[in-house]
Amino acid sequence: MVGSPPGFVGSWEAPGPIGYPRAVVAEAEQKKKGRWGRRAAIGLGASAVVVGGVWYGIHNIPGFGPALADGVRSVLGPGVVAWIEDTAYGVADQVNVWRHGDEAPTTFWEAPPPSAALPAAVVPAKAPDPSADPGATKTADSKTAASPAFPPPTFAAPYANVATPGDGVWIAMDEGSRPGEPPSMAKSIVHPDPKRGFAAVAVVAMDLTRVSLHLVAGTTEPFNEKIPTEARPGLVPKGEHADLVAVFNGGFKALHGHYGMMLEGTTFLPPRDIACTVGMYRDGAIKIRTWTAIAETAKDMVAYRQTPACLVEQGELNERLTEYNKNWGATVSGETVIRRSAIGIDATGRTLFYGIGEAVTAQSLARAMKAAGAQDAAQLDVNYAYPRFLLFDHPPGTERKAVSSLVPRIDYRSHDYVREPSPRDFFYVLKRHTES
Repeated sequence: MVGSPPGFVGSWEAPGPIGYPRAVVAEAEQKKKGRWGRRAAIGLGASAVVVGGVWYGIHNIPGFGPALADGVRSVLGPGVVAWIEDTAYGVADQVNVWRHGDEAPTTFWEAPPPSAALPAAVVPAKAPDPSADPGATKTADSKTAASPAFPPPTFAAPYANVATPGDGVWIAMDEGSRPGEPPSMAKSIVHPDPKRGFAAVAVVAMDLTRVSLHLVAGTTEPFNEKIPTEARPGLVPKGEHADLVAVFNGGFKALHGHYGMMLEGTTFLPPRDIACTVGMYRDGAIKIRTWTAIAETAKDMVAYRQTPACLVEQGELNERLTEYNKNWGATVSGETVIRRSAIGIDATGRTLFYGIGEAVTAQSLARAMKAAGAQDAAQLDVNYAYPRFLLFDHPPGTERKAVSSLVPRIDYRSHDYVREPSPRDFFYVLKRHTES
């Protein structure tokens, strides 16, 4: 109204902050909020689809997870990938605790009837000390090492509240044994985490008087640009296919700790003093110790593979093992609850152990390996895509091929390691030829 006193509005609305009526401004702001709300909802929905798709790809498409991690790592760096992995697996663990906290403990196979369980082994009164006598861990030649029966003794479950009837009971595995022979491998299950019944470790015990362990370099790992291609076959030698029993994963990629590896005189990465070392000797012996404890015997080794600090050494858990630590994973923290693997040896040097655990920390994996009988144990590779223990067979008229996995939900192809080279280093197990 022209000529109205200052501040007089009458029936008209006071102007908005930009000269428009307040009702118009309020309506515009409401529309703007609506647009942002819709955009946020669309963004959240799209993010959920992307995250869900990535999670599905990692867990269902072979090679997708490693390729994705390597791609992101090359752009954003290993620290960002480590944070993403820790966060994602942390969320997954909280979901699992919520979903499965009251369920029965996870199992990988049905508990065996009493008739299927192998009898407990007879343990000698005093096992030899491998650190005191380098020859004490001989497997094929040593009468001392061959004296105890196989498999190891039945063992007590670490925690009764999450144990199953199968915990600590050894079940014979047919692979690796000829008709009429006693088993050369046996398996058992351990539940090593009192707070997580869904955390379980499958352990294989192998009789080193009847099977032998070997190491192969991957086509790319451990990375060293000076190593020629011919030293990186990524395959089990063809001449050994007939005796091939099993293959299991090796250690970390080179960038995750630069842990050493040597194979038949070729040093892929030099040894680190702090690292746990799987030493493989010319006489068939296997030792798993901190490098400084066995460095003087390096001249007798045909191969070694290093890992983070030993989980178990001389019968004792590493004192730095806690549920919350950063020592047992370069890209994934040691406390992260994920799939992990380990290798161990008993006090006699006769029995080799391999463990693969679902939803375990480094600490709980160490408990499982010690409970099963490992005097010394080292963590091998971790994460969903890498740990695996595959069993091989040679059906009539076909080539040697992977026919099964120790635990479910492991991605593999039948021609892995025998026809399709592995980019990562790995161990393989052969039947020994015994004298008749």
